[in-house]
Amino acid sequence: MSRAARCVALGGVLLVGCACALGEPTSRPSESRPEALRAEMQAERSLFRTTGPLRLRFTLVNTTDDPVTIPLEVPIHAGDGIILPPELVFGGGEQRWLSLVFESEEPKTLQPPPPLSDAPPPSGDDVRELRLGPHGSVGAELDLRTCLQASRYSGTYRIEWRPLNGRLGALNAQFRVEPRKDAILVTDQGKITFNLYYDEAPHNVENFLDLAGSGFYNGKTFHRVVPGFVLQGGCPKGDGTGVRPDGKVIPAELRNGPVEPGMLLMAHKPSDVNSGSCQFFIALARVPELDGKYTVIGQAHDEESLRTLRQLASVPADKRDRPVSPLVIRSINLVDVQENHPRHLELRGHTSSPPPASAKSADGATGQP
Repeated sequence: MSRAARCVALGGVLLVGCACALGEPTSRPSESRPEALRAEMQAERSLFRTTGPLRLRFTLVNTTDDPVTIPLEVPIHAGDGIILPPELVFGGGEQRWLSLVFESEEPKTLQPPPPLSDAPPPSGDDVRELRLGPHGSVGAELDLRTCLQASRYSGTYRIEWRPLNGRLGALNAQFRVEPRKDAILVTDQGKITFNLYYDEAPHNVENFLDLAGSGFYNGKTFHRVVPGFVLQGGCPKGDGTGVRPDGKVIPAELRNGPVEPGMLLMAHKPSDVNSGSCQFFIALARVPELDGKYTVIGQAHDEESLRTLRQLASVPADKRDRPVSPLVIRSINLVDVQENHPRHLELRGHTSSPPPASAKSADGATGQP
C-alpha cells in the first residue's frame, strides 16, 4: 500500500464535523452525480496535542436508491481493501481539494505524501472506478501531520475540503493544537497537581481546560467533604446544583479501571451519565463503587498533592457533608508539560495514607457521586 493510502486507512471514532451536498446532475445516471452524493468531514477531536497523530475522517455517502460510480484517474489496489482513495481526498493534478489555514496566515494547499518505494506496480486487478451501492458510503482517515509538518505548532487551524473539485460544496472543520497541560489547583491548605488524561477523556479534558483557562473556577468552593470517599467542588451556586452558565453538557467518556486516591472525575446527574458540566470531585481513597460510572480526567500523584487532600478531608463537615468553614479554590492554573517526561510519578519509599474508606453511598443529589 502506498504511504498516501496508508495515511487515510487508519481506524478510529471521530467527532465534531460538518456535511454538505450540492451540485447538478450529470448526463450519465450511473456515474457520479453530485446531487446523489453527500460529503462529510469530521475531526477526531477539537483539541489536539503538539505531538501524536492529528486525525480527520473524510466520507462520501450515496443518498439514493441507485448505485453511483465515481471514475478514478489513479487506480487503487483492490488487495489493500476499499477505502476512499487519496485522489478523492486531495484531488489530482493541478486541482487540489484540501487546504489548511493556520491562525491568520494564508491558506496552504495540502499534497498527499509521496508513495513508498515498496508500492506494488499497477495490475489487472486494480480498481479504476469506485462504485457505491444504494445508500452506501466509503470513508478514510487522514493523519494531517503526514501532510503538513507545521501542524505541530500551537494555535487554531481551519481545514477546508472541496470534494469533486467543489461540486459538493465546501466543508470546514476547526480545531486547536496546544501543548499538554497539567492543572494545579490552589487552596489555602496547599496545592494539588493533576496530570490530565487527554487520550482517555479528550472532550471532558477540553471542557475542564476551557473552564480553568477562563478563570471560571477561581473563587469557587469545595461544597462537599466526605472523608474516605470524595471531595467535590466547582459548583457556581456552591451547593451542588449549579452548571455551566451556557448550559453546555459533555457526554461521558468512561473507563474500566479502578478509581484510586487522587483521581479527578467529572460529576454528573445520577440519572444521566452524559450530563457532565463544570462540577468535579476528587477521590480520597480507593472507591470501587464509582468504577466505570464517572469520567476520570486526571490523577494527582505527588506527595504535596496527597498531603493537601488529607488536609482538606480533615476539615469538619455538617450532617449534609458541607464543610463548616469555606474551602475556597483560589485558582486552577494550567502549566505546560514536557512531553518526554514520565506521565506517572511513583513515590519511592513512601506509601500514601488517605483517610480510611467510608461506607458512604454513591447516590446523592444532582451533580454528586
